Amino acid sequence: MNFSLTEKPLSVATITQPGDLEFLAAGYAVPSNVLEFRLDNLVELAEQSTKVMRTVERPTLLTVRRRDEGGSNELDDETRLDLYSNHMSGTEVIDTEITSLESEAFSGFVSKVEENNSILVASFHDFSSWPGLETIRAKVDLAYELGAAVPKVAIVIEEMSDLFDLAELVSHHRSEGRLISAMGMGPLGKLSRLVLAKAGSCLNYGYLKTPNAPGQWSAEDLTRLISDL
Repeated sequence: MNFSLTEKPLSVATITQPGDLEFLAAGYAVPSNVLEFRLDNLVELAEQSTKVMRTVERPTLLTVRRRDEGGSNELDDETRLDLYSNHMSGTEVIDTEITSLESEAFSGFVSKVEENNSILVASFHDFSSWPGLETIRAKVDLAYELGAAVPKVAIVIEEMSDLFDLAELVSHHRSEGRLISAMGMGPLGKLSRLVLAKAGSCLNYGYLKTPNAPGQWSAEDLTRLISDL
């Protein structure tokens, strides 16, 4: 599959529920450019998820999220690493947290992703507040230093000035030839996902059937709106 993150902003539909897998397995039209399979939500359905990942005609993104950064279930590092290792084959993009990449348990993770010929996304989340531009900038720089191709930040945005600052940061990195993904949650969440896509955010997340973060568009609406930007 010909896949690139450099040409245009892409929409991502997040798969978190058994009904999402049933929808995809039934062969319905996929309303996004990329499908993110959240195996922290789908631990008991990991094998079924992999079967769907390998049959859908879309690039796939694999995530096993930490609990303290929005993940479901209390998965320890060993369990998460096993899920990544057992299900990453054939996946175009793999996402884990910046905090995980800093840990000893994940010391060989970047190499595993490279061996799998996948693109590594390193994420930072703040579900409670705007953490400040300097904190965001430092997290983005750290993600690159740790070997990620795409830093991803998902934070609460309540002020237009904060949204403009984040859009400027995204635009700066893209102008320097670096990939970055950014989105807001909360009151300005929906607006932020369009503004940041226009600024150059390469991966822009919506939901397939059920929202899993505040401020999301449906993947269908987000795909249509991004294509009109």
